[in-house]
Amino acid sequence: MKFSLLMAAAVMLAGCSSSVVKPQDDPIVETLTGKSTGFAQKKLGLPNKRSETRSGAMVWIYLDKTKGITAKQCTVTLSIRNDVIENVVVDTEGQSLFSMMGSGCKRIRKDLGITS
Repeated sequence: MKFSLLMAAAVMLAGCSSSVVKPQDDPIVETLTGKSTGFAQKKLGLPNKRSETRSGAMVWIYLDKTKGITAKQCTVTLSIRNDVIENVVVDTEGQSLFSMMGSGCKRIRKDLGITS
């Protein structure tokens, strides 16, 4: 259910030229927005999931799961048009009470060279 809501949000973002959603203050968003798909592939590899919207935009989804006592699941959704990443949505979900202790998307942040 949550994945389908996230996908619907990504599709809506991909179909709009101006977003009414407040941009996220996350280094992942800043690092990827405006870059090419080649940049994303070089840094993160191939996405875990891909789809295409009716308007012709592509949606790439990267998943990053942390296991253990501080388990978190992170989803980074890229909305791409004409080989340029237009929108980035980062969604982190804690899997336990201890998951608040660490930040999500550890692998993705490391692969992008983000130290925070």
